[in-house]
Amino acid sequence: MNAELKLIVFEEKNILQELLELLDNQYKAIIDKEIMLLENITTKIESIGKKLATVEIKRRNFIKDEDFKSIIENSEDDHIKSVYGEIKVLLNNLELQKDTNNTLIKQQLFFTNKMIKVIKPSKSVGTYNSYGKISR
Repeated sequence: MNAELKLIVFEEKNILQELLELLDNQYKAIIDKEIMLLENITTKIESIGKKLATVEIKRRNFIKDEDFKSIIENSEDDHIKSVYGEIKVLLNNLELQKDTNNTLIKQQLFFTNKMIKVIKPSKSVGTYNSYGKISR
């Protein structure tokens, strides 16, 4: 296997690990309700995403139209196969953490909106109609 392709795969694995750490930090910030920290983490996640995209483009340009999975499976290098397996596990963990974070954010937004509706008075003033009912 080509050394440059190995470097690309290792770099991709390192970036994915860094992204998983950021998502874990994002989870902690969501739980602790630290909005400013959450904003900082979001900008870091965006920059990591850009780095990952550039590495992915390098990898795709390097292997051209070949299937990456078949390249790894046909490789005689056991280390690269184990790194590829770690990348697959990392991707699965990233997806689970992302879904968890999104769910928590949606729940907190839903709760906040409900509390605002309870606290905020309605805009229309209820008046009695001809049947003695309050119309809104």
